[in-house]
Amino acid sequence: MTDDPRDWLRRALSHPPRVSMPVGKDRESAVLLPVLRREAGATLLFVRKSQHLAKHAGQVGFPGGAIDASDASIEAAALREAFEEVGLRAEEVELIGRLDEDRTFVTSYHIAPVVGWVDAPPEQWRLDTGEIEGVVEVGLTEVVECEPVSWLDFTWAGVDYRAPRFEYSNGLVVWGASARILFNLQRRLRGAAGDPIG
Repeated sequence: MTDDPRDWLRRALSHPPRVSMPVGKDRESAVLLPVLRREAGATLLFVRKSQHLAKHAGQVGFPGGAIDASDASIEAAALREAFEEVGLRAEEVELIGRLDEDRTFVTSYHIAPVVGWVDAPPEQWRLDTGEIEGVVEVGLTEVVECEPVSWLDFTWAGVDYRAPRFEYSNGLVVWGASARILFNLQRRLRGAAGDPIG
């Protein structure tokens, strides 16, 4: 290993994210992208939502949800949601930075993605089984190298969008806002030109 993956992440997120304003009835929300230390190399943690949820049932994404009035910041909201959903404690997360903001188009969430480094293994966490069906990890190297298998072009409120779809070697499929957030992370990591093995 020639590079600490945390330094790679810091370089990738060293410039400010693209910030956008909520549209219409968008509800402001935050998600945490937890990057985990693993012996075989850093991984990115995903959650799979429970099938019975009214919104985003069965979808793959990141721990997160709506920002509450009691949250001191976007980061605080992302950390609170991660604790509520997967039992990841705030003190176990080293915050690295934010990615470009995004939104969901059907459920109307304006999303601020936060990246954090985690040393604690998820095997010790407590999942909220009412909301989360399980967690899945993908190696950070694969996140960087995997090209979208397809693209969806669409127009919403007069604006053209292009959304990728990713399929990983473990069978995980990611699409929608989560895939757009991933694409932003991938491009930033590629630009930082770090060593993905760590």
